[in-house]
Amino acid sequence: MNRYTLPLAWTALVGNAVVILQGAVVRGTGSGAGCGSHWPTCNGEVLPVAPSIETLIEFSHRLLSGGVLVVGALLLLVALRGRRDNPGLAAFAGLAFGFLVLEALIGGATVLLGMTGENTSAARGVWVASHLVNSMLLVGALAGTVVFAAPRRPDYPLRLGAQAGLTTVTTLGLALMLVLMFTGGIAAMGNTMFPPESLAAGLRADFAAGSHLLVRLRILHPLIAIAVGTYLFLSLGLAWWLKSVPSARRTSRALLGVYVVQLAIGAANLGLLAPLALQVVHLAVATGAYALLSATTIQLLGGRPAALAAGAGRGAVMGSARP
Repeated sequence: MNRYTLPLAWTALVGNAVVILQGAVVRGTGSGAGCGSHWPTCNGEVLPVAPSIETLIEFSHRLLSGGVLVVGALLLLVALRGRRDNPGLAAFAGLAFGFLVLEALIGGATVLLGMTGENTSAARGVWVASHLVNSMLLVGALAGTVVFAAPRRPDYPLRLGAQAGLTTVTTLGLALMLVLMFTGGIAAMGNTMFPPESLAAGLRADFAAGSHLLVRLRILHPLIAIAVGTYLFLSLGLAWWLKSVPSARRTSRALLGVYVVQLAIGAANLGLLAPLALQVVHLAVATGAYALLSATTIQLLGGRPAALAAGAGRGAVMGSARP
């Protein structure tokens, strides 16, 4: 395998995570309309002249988005060249590039459809939350490229049908995390467009019949976060009972630790009325959690059970000892 493949996969994953966090800054600072209603140009210009702070924030977001698209294309090219030796990498790199293109199109449509700036419609909240879901799907696919670019990679194809129980348990966890991300996007938009004056005032608004739909929906996010966290703890234990894969041990432990930290950050975010800096941290940890969940799922589905892995290791040692 090309020695640059793993660094390139990590660059794509980390670069796109930064773009996602940039998007939160764009939303939180009200800079989404910094380039007006123009896309891909900025206020009708290729390079903005005498830009405002909002324009600089939005334009830098677009520049980095273009940069990670190029990195994604390079990763796909490298993966396709080595697809005979590593078909799993090619599959996940192709999936990631598809989500990258879709991400760019959603970003452009966000501007062209006016889902920025002073738009306080429920449609904007749903649109932004859906954008976040696509971003997480992209992160999951890129996490897969990192797993398959590593020296010790899982088997491919993943044989989903042959291990239906494990497939159901793990993919349901991924789906529930996407639901959590969607509600997180709704909650973030509600806090951005209708910031509460106090925790008590915010809670009253959450249950008030006359509140905006996005405000009344945001209470769902912390409740779903607790439910999803409970499922992850139980499902990972069940998945390990169904198929004990040593290579997945580190990522699964990291996932559970990160999720506990995320719950604590979420509680602080709620109590402190969601300051932008803490929102960005909350999103960063959430992105890391989804990447770890995706990597763990792939390692469990494609990895060899402990008994088989040990047997393969003994076979390799015996083979090397033969004259």
